[in-house]
Amino acid sequence: MHIAILKQDVEMVNELLKRGADVINARATGSCFVHFPVQNNNPCEYQLSFAACIGNKEVVTTLIEHNAPLEAQDSLGNTVLHVLVLQPEKKQAYDMYDLITSLVAEKQQQFVENIVNNDGYTPLKLAAAEGDFEMFNNLVQKQKKIYWTMGTICYCIYDLTNIDTWGDQTSVLDIITTSRNSEVRKLVDSKPVKELLHQKWNLFGHKYFLIWMFSYILYVIIVTVSSLYRPLKLIPADQSDNLTIKTQKTFTESYQTSEDYLRLVGELICVIGALVILLSEIPYLYKIGPKNYLGNTSIGGPFPLLLVCYSLLIAVAVILRVLGDSGEAVPLSLALVIGWCNTIYFARGFKMLGQFSIMIQKIIFGDFMQWCSLVFICITGFTSAFYVMFQTLDLKKYPYFKDFAMTMYTTVELMMGLIDLPIPYDTPTPSTIYIGYVLYMIFVYLLLLNLLIAMMDDTYWRIAYEREELWKVQIAATILLLERRLPSFLKVRSGVPGRSLGFDNDKWYIG
Repeated sequence: MHIAILKQDVEMVNELLKRGADVINARATGSCFVHFPVQNNNPCEYQLSFAACIGNKEVVTTLIEHNAPLEAQDSLGNTVLHVLVLQPEKKQAYDMYDLITSLVAEKQQQFVENIVNNDGYTPLKLAAAEGDFEMFNNLVQKQKKIYWTMGTICYCIYDLTNIDTWGDQTSVLDIITTSRNSEVRKLVDSKPVKELLHQKWNLFGHKYFLIWMFSYILYVIIVTVSSLYRPLKLIPADQSDNLTIKTQKTFTESYQTSEDYLRLVGELICVIGALVILLSEIPYLYKIGPKNYLGNTSIGGPFPLLLVCYSLLIAVAVILRVLGDSGEAVPLSLALVIGWCNTIYFARGFKMLGQFSIMIQKIIFGDFMQWCSLVFICITGFTSAFYVMFQTLDLKKYPYFKDFAMTMYTTVELMMGLIDLPIPYDTPTPSTIYIGYVLYMIFVYLLLLNLLIAMMDDTYWRIAYEREELWKVQIAATILLLERRLPSFLKVRSGVPGRSLGFDNDKWYIG
């Protein structure tokens, strides 16, 4: 039967059906059919799926008339409708999809269109995951209903099943906001998705986002004030090293006065906030996976990871405070830097600032990280060379090169143009040092720094055309994040229930 379908021999297909050919359970799983080129390397195991890929309408009609199952799923869980979504020849796929759905009852059509494959995708979700804008739009248009007409004007409503996140963990909105495929992001401007996001943002997203933003800023201010007034005491003169004059108080000494207890309130807010952040981010990390968690710009790029680091640093600071260790200043200062830098995340709520935050993320975690890897190799090499050159000299006259660590710090300062070559010019210095310095400045200061500028300029203009699209996806991701983290009594479903429109009671629609 598969060979007859492949040859588009309608007479042979009819003859085989007359002789009792099985069109319900028969499958082809050999490499000839599983990797047949017309279906983009997706298996067409069942006869109906294979015939749909070939594009012979007469054969498809005949098979359906002989009860070929539309709901049959291959080894990947794909039905005939899934397979059509994956077809490279879109015009043929559209026509075949329309033909197949027109040959069955509406109830059966809705049932088949809601079957999920092994990845949890219905045909509509699969079109979204593939970034196939044309197929996605075609399927959405098939599901729309005309609510009223007036002359040549009509008002259409769209079914939100599989699109909205309500009760669906793999909705189209989830696919758009978690995918790294640039073609998938374009779906944010498709007809029902755009209206749905606009309604969600106006209904609750904008309000709760502002509350979240101001709450976080207030929290960071409390953390900052509590850190600035952390408990310190003077070191006795006979124990001082003439550099450090204060040290950390012991835990008992830290909480004695009324001012200490006022600071304690701020510190408790700091710790509770860090704990809430950590407990909210870990399940999110588990759900989307480390790869998406760390690298997805729409979800937040580096900001979720920064929040986790911030929470862990606060935990370390608390432990050191209890132990009375003076090293508390290190994790606390790093936590403050991260806490304030994370406020850039909230720039996404504003169109102008949000697009520039995308630029910053792309440049820092794209060009800058690659450039730093190259510069680290060069600096290590030149640091070793400078250290070897100065080893035989009187290092008291060359304090900037007294050891390897200090030499590396000096080379970094030279690269940034912060200092000149730090040697006493009234003392004879070997010419090899000047030669090494000139080579270093040409290669690292002139060449690599200008390379970084060129890379950032290229990234800026490359991202400029898609930054608004990326910003819209970030807004969508923020809406979904707020929607899922809101208490159930604050959640409001978007759209209009079908029963109020005279359609299906269990569906919701949007105009």
